[in-house]
Amino acid sequence: MTLDQTRNAPGIPGAEAREIDYSKKLPDAEFEVMQAIWAGEPPLNTAYLMEKVGHSRGWKAPTLISFLVRLEERGYITSEKKGKERYYTPAAERERYLRSVTEQFVEQYHGGSFVRMMDALYNDKKLSEADIDELLQWLKTKY
Repeated sequence: MTLDQTRNAPGIPGAEAREIDYSKKLPDAEFEVMQAIWAGEPPLNTAYLMEKVGHSRGWKAPTLISFLVRLEERGYITSEKKGKERYYTPAAERERYLRSVTEQFVEQYHGGSFVRMMDALYNDKKLSEADIDELLQWLKTKY
């Protein structure tokens, strides 16, 4: 069954049936589209997404649609056609995706060490008292 047949087949939830591979970082442009989708009130149409992300990036509608097709193929969104318009709904969880790519970043660039990452970020800067208090409060709730 093709992707388009899956989109339009009654009773087949499309990307909901796919396992999302959160371990693969989305390209920046696709991540921007996902941010707009996560921030909106689904289902969202192409016109809404053009307004939220497409126009500011200088994209034409076919460019945005290409990103949406890729996101649907990866299982990050589902779509449903109503009349002439297609509506998009997130299938991926924002927090789960962010956790996965952040863990990969810390592992790849800082050997999995939170302390080394913080040292790299703040090696030549000082944390404010408010940041220190917030960090201590966070540590107390976690450990």
